[in-house]
Amino acid sequence: MLRLLALALLIGLIAGASPAITQIPAPAASTTQAVAAPRPPRPPNPTRDPSTPGYVTATELSDGAVPPATDDGNFIIGPTHSPAPETVKQPGVPQGTVIEFAMKSTESKIYPGIARDANTFGTPDPDDPAKLIVTTSHPAPYTRMSLCMSPNNTSPGRPRPSSSGRMGSTMGCSSCSTI
Repeated sequence: MLRLLALALLIGLIAGASPAITQIPAPAASTTQAVAAPRPPRPPNPTRDPSTPGYVTATELSDGAVPPATDDGNFIIGPTHSPAPETVKQPGVPQGTVIEFAMKSTESKIYPGIARDANTFGTPDPDDPAKLIVTTSHPAPYTRMSLCMSPNNTSPGRPRPSSSGRMGSTMGCSSCSTI
């Protein structure tokens, strides 16, 4: 009986694992594509109003109150918060435009790009083990998507301050200050 149970368990594990093993990973997005059209504005975050039709009827408790352990039912607990100041437009704070663009290494006069041959590694320098000797690198072009924020309410004829960074990073880009 124990062997039969162990066999059934083994078959179940194999049947459950085989779809996960045979899945094919999604193809990687090409980094050499042209800049896409600007995205539409994001919709506002959803709010969950418990008095909306379709929600279970619940008793709303005052801030800091907790229902007794002996009570049965649905309760709305927790503090009610006004939105955080940094998430609301503030008067006097510059509003801006975010520009998305592609930086191509082939257009650079300073850094044309670099790549390393696949499956190759450097070797430690015999004189200084903290240094790595890499002989398998060569010039190669690349494209990097970047963002730049420029404020709207600046005086005409004055340089515009800006903030920029790579997609998914906070690393700055000095070439963006001319936009």
